[in-house]
Amino acid sequence: MNKYQKIARFTLIMLGLALGLSITAVLVLRFAVEMSWRASMAGFAFIGIMGFSRIRPSLFKKDRCGLDERDLLIKQKAMVAAYWSFWPLFVLAAMLPVFVYGPDGMVSVQYLCWMVFGGMYWVLLIYSIAILNEYGWRTKNE
Repeated sequence: MNKYQKIARFTLIMLGLALGLSITAVLVLRFAVEMSWRASMAGFAFIGIMGFSRIRPSLFKKDRCGLDERDLLIKQKAMVAAYWSFWPLFVLAAMLPVFVYGPDGMVSVQYLCWMVFGGMYWVLLIYSIAILNEYGWRTKNE
């Protein structure tokens, strides 16, 4: 398994941990502590765990052989897949309030924050899955 497969797996673990803890915290705050839905959204502070996925390159040693053309092509394909899947969702999220609230409606600032975090989550998720898919999820000699 090379460095990029390890990074992609680490990112998927961090994303799953962040989303799982956030949803659990929101549900506990809402139903066990009986907070309002608005107050229980503070449980999504666990999304900050996604930030730990950005320290991933320093956790894994550099490959001795470096990058070859195949590795660069895989990274490029993964990035293209991530952003091509991100833009339709981003446009949909930006246009949805027009259809829900009407042309004169107002959108909460929190909605914009959710768009940013949701977009970051989506790009990291698709990028990691695409890298693992291109490498075959595991090496042949394992």
